[in-house]
Amino acid sequence: MLIDNINLNHIRIFESVYRTRSMTKAAEELHMTQSGVSQHIKVLEEMLDVQLFDRIKQRPIPTSVANTLYEKCSDSLNNIEQALLAIKGGDKVLSGNISLAMPIEFGNSMIVPLLVDFGKMHPGITYSIQYGLASQMNDLLLRGELDFAIVDDLAMDKILKFVKVFDEELCLCSSKAYMQAQDRGKLQTESKKFFESLDYIDYAETGPMISAWFKHHYKSINIKCNVRSAMMDVQGVARMIIEGFGVGILPYYYIKKMEKEGNHFHIFKGNGKILKNTISLVYIQEKSRSERIKLLIDYLVSSFSSVK
Repeated sequence: MLIDNINLNHIRIFESVYRTRSMTKAAEELHMTQSGVSQHIKVLEEMLDVQLFDRIKQRPIPTSVANTLYEKCSDSLNNIEQALLAIKGGDKVLSGNISLAMPIEFGNSMIVPLLVDFGKMHPGITYSIQYGLASQMNDLLLRGELDFAIVDDLAMDKILKFVKVFDEELCLCSSKAYMQAQDRGKLQTESKKFFESLDYIDYAETGPMISAWFKHHYKSINIKCNVRSAMMDVQGVARMIIEGFGVGILPYYYIKKMEKEGNHFHIFKGNGKILKNTISLVYIQEKSRSERIKLLIDYLVSSFSSVK
């Protein structure tokens, strides 16, 4: 059998390099030197007479044969680990790195605390965390550089599997001081004239979030909004709102967080039906996942389910 000529450690090192897309990260995970990891991969390639990785800009990019080897071997390595633990009679100890990405504000407020709790339960777990837009995460997932991502946009590749974890409640709000200025507080009807008298802060110059709120609450009213500032950052939008620069969209959980810090908001009622933004956990369903990744995904999904 071909396996008789192969050191199982070569396969384990290959699995780590493939998953992390980095000789350096694999070396850190396996407590080896980078040169040692590189040498093991070279030996494995020579024994199999194939090229497992292309070296592009000093990064290992898996070849098609590497994809096949990983798909077949990753679950087998995990099964061997389970069998050894069963024989030893000990509890399973999770270890290794998990790579994920998420929106910065939702991630920091809602995901990071859960990652900390999971990490405390499993001290051998480490994280590589990135922040960004769904479009960026889409590419990273498809290149295998992420184990999973948290996104607020479903317009991604169809190969990806989405698991809904949270409905973010979006509120149109201002500071109470802004409402009191220029007699705006006297206009309580939330009429077209009232809304067009306001200044707006959005996450893009075209005002997509403001438009979405008005479409949700006032479908029949065409309101022209004066967008005075645009920035792709919840904290920045919140700060401008607090300072009385205008009106903007904030997640309700963030408003409550800011109110605990002594800030005061006016929340517009609209038609009373809350505008929601779905947050999902996304990953490549066909890609093999280690036990630590499966357990973390289950932990995150169940944690959000318990608060609904």
